Amino acid sequence: MNRKTKLSLFIATAMSLSAIAGQKVDKKRDNIEADVEALLLKLTLKEKVSLVHASGKFHINAIERVGIPEMWLSDGPHGVRHQIERHTWDSAGWTDDYSTYLPHLTSVAASWDPNIAKLHGNVLGSEARHREKDFILGPGVNLARLPLYGRNFEYMGEDPILAAKLAVPQIKAIQKHDVAATIKHYALNTQELNRTGVNAKPDERTLREVYLPAFEAAVKEADVLGMMGAYNEYYGTNANQSKHLVMDILKGEWGFKGVLLTDWNVDINTYDAAINGLDLEMGTDVTSYNDYFLADPLYNMIKSGKVPEAALDDKVKRILRVQHTIGMMDKNRKLGERNTKQHQLDARKIAADGVVLLKNEKVDGQAVLPLDKSKIKNILVLGPNSDKKHGTGGGSSEVKSLYEITPLQGLKNKLGKDVNIKVMRARSNVLAPIASDYVASRHWTGTPAWNISYYDDKARSQLNNESWIVDSKYQANDSKTTSYVTMKANIKPLKTGEHILKIAAKGDFKLKINGKLVIEHISKNGEVFDKSVNLNDKENYAFEINYDGSQSFTLGWDAPGSLFSEEAQYLAAAKKADVVIYFGGLSHGDDRESIDRPDMKLPNSQDEIITKLLQANPNTVVFMVAGSAVEMPWAEQANSIVWGWYGGMEAGNAFADILMGDINPSGKMPITLPETLEDTAPIALDDYNAEESLYKEGVFIGYRWFEKQDIKPTFSFGHGLSYSTFNYSDIKLSTKNLRGDQTVTVTAKVTNTSKVAGAEIVQLYLNDKKSSVDRPLKELKGFDKVFLQPGESKTVSIKLTKRDLSFWDIKTNNWLAESGEFQVMLGAAVDDIRLVESFNYFQ
Repeated sequence: MNRKTKLSLFIATAMSLSAIAGQKVDKKRDNIEADVEALLLKLTLKEKVSLVHASGKFHINAIERVGIPEMWLSDGPHGVRHQIERHTWDSAGWTDDYSTYLPHLTSVAASWDPNIAKLHGNVLGSEARHREKDFILGPGVNLARLPLYGRNFEYMGEDPILAAKLAVPQIKAIQKHDVAATIKHYALNTQELNRTGVNAKPDERTLREVYLPAFEAAVKEADVLGMMGAYNEYYGTNANQSKHLVMDILKGEWGFKGVLLTDWNVDINTYDAAINGLDLEMGTDVTSYNDYFLADPLYNMIKSGKVPEAALDDKVKRILRVQHTIGMMDKNRKLGERNTKQHQLDARKIAADGVVLLKNEKVDGQAVLPLDKSKIKNILVLGPNSDKKHGTGGGSSEVKSLYEITPLQGLKNKLGKDVNIKVMRARSNVLAPIASDYVASRHWTGTPAWNISYYDDKARSQLNNESWIVDSKYQANDSKTTSYVTMKANIKPLKTGEHILKIAAKGDFKLKINGKLVIEHISKNGEVFDKSVNLNDKENYAFEINYDGSQSFTLGWDAPGSLFSEEAQYLAAAKKADVVIYFGGLSHGDDRESIDRPDMKLPNSQDEIITKLLQANPNTVVFMVAGSAVEMPWAEQANSIVWGWYGGMEAGNAFADILMGDINPSGKMPITLPETLEDTAPIALDDYNAEESLYKEGVFIGYRWFEKQDIKPTFSFGHGLSYSTFNYSDIKLSTKNLRGDQTVTVTAKVTNTSKVAGAEIVQLYLNDKKSSVDRPLKELKGFDKVFLQPGESKTVSIKLTKRDLSFWDIKTNNWLAESGEFQVMLGAAVDDIRLVESFNYFQ
């Protein structure tokens, strides 16, 4: 019996049972609580326990006797994940589980547009329903506290208000399709370094003002049905079973009625999870589902009286409540759509609206962008992201899409044969590791990678740790201690012939290929050593590196039919081109679940290549594709810089639309782009490690820190240019004296002073002029996106409430708006304030 047939029988059974009780199932869902209570009474203790833990990788148990169907979950911040085997992480091998690959949530955040967030949620919800999923595991709203954080690309930037105002419409859009949205990860999941063990210890004010507002808005404003707990600890216990986070705040103060579920393989225990509000346990790494913490151990604790059955009943009622709310027992449940032309067009629009024009200077009296097709005959395209696809990497957010348009393909689609597009792959003079094109082994996130093992002894008998590393390049953390490292990967040659291995190592380096020792090299100064080997493109080769030393090594090669052009070749081509477009940045070898980046630098010597291209041709566009901040030491020399994020299946077409001026860029940065990693708060305050995060910067996250410390970043939060220009004028406040719970509305006129139609995002920052606590110089409190024709003016309107004026008062354990003067600042970025006005507040 297939799943659809089973589902029909379950619905029929549920309808029959409800009819016996004198209730209608196909009515509007207005008696959910009564239905839940009635169904709960029919369940045995064993059956109730079976509903609060997984019975497969992505589903929980059905109870056919009373018409409860299997409940299915799916990863999906950016599209519904392909089907996984019921009981393993292997692909189920389906041929009809393709989904629309949407731009990542950093792109949504860069749009600063609730309508874009709604559009994203609409596609995601519709496709999840079509795939017969009940919970979609998204959106993600953890904040980009640290540029190194491996999952920044999945989330909505560094500001709590921006994330909150975009998460709400997305959640509502998802849930309109009879699918439960699952906002994640609650709370304080701000690093992947020891993500299951790091102890988050922020003060209460920082927790409330910075890391909870998006979750709070999801509950209070969007009625989110699912919430996924974080991996990390909170003051010594896992966040999923924290009394303060769950019982006091989430289910107490906020009144959350939905389901709190774990991520996969989380460090919980039965008693604390049961008592402190965890509802659903997913993915614990044990042999049997009966061994889950909320399975037989919970049953036994209830039978022995250690845990009251009422605690279990609350969990079951929450699950049943969600099942009824999304229509799992309803014959009229929505069906959804998937892989439609409209969804693909929506993906393209979302990608385009998230593109940020960072810089666009004039060369010979003309701005570099948009490109003029009538004047450009030769374009040189370079960079690691020019023809790279990103959909199947990154971790649990991977998407199997029907296609993915790369930036290069997008340009070709746009320009056809009218413009000559020359493509080259540039390689630095610095020895580069073996390119990922040749690496057949994969990290579980989908990224080509090497397995790396760390040992305590030269004989490699005492394993210390195991992980993955993207490249055949290693840098020791401690130059005073000898490391014993083994790296392994499967290497697939692209062409048969002589491969010249090149090794630069400081220490003892050995390389085996298929178990045979090929290189044994000891060096103190790291000079490059060559070794020739013949490899066949029909075979995979097991490479094993053993390194003993306290410094570093790089294994590279010159392969036949080289993928790369020499420096003299690509620079000569750059000088001849009308325009050079370098698609650089990161990939899911850098931005990915489970691992933080080691630094903020562009990988594989991109900085050196970009710098030389800028010197060769001033009409060089540096187009960054990345989900986290990177250092850009060449930014001052560049005339044109664009930031495009991971733009989904239509990314290349959307990027081409922007470059050629068919779409006017309107995105703004949802993160700060620092000059150096050392400028960021966690690094400056020495608060990034595997043991505990103290959040020493307090409420001064991101741009707030840079403003407080008077540090100028490369590009500020909220920054983003347009092919249009805009004038701000006529700021007005609905009142200059605000009392109690009154609101104040801020209005201003925005005029398009150019000859090009475009959109501007007006940002409202607030400053409490005199406060009893240290508050940021600017706090984002609202924004409004306005679309204007040339010469057109419109009025933007942003409302401020008492909560917007408030800080979390640790004395009263509540929000407090103090009497005094508040300054309103309207601007195009946090460092580009155009209008200022003040009002007074009286308690």
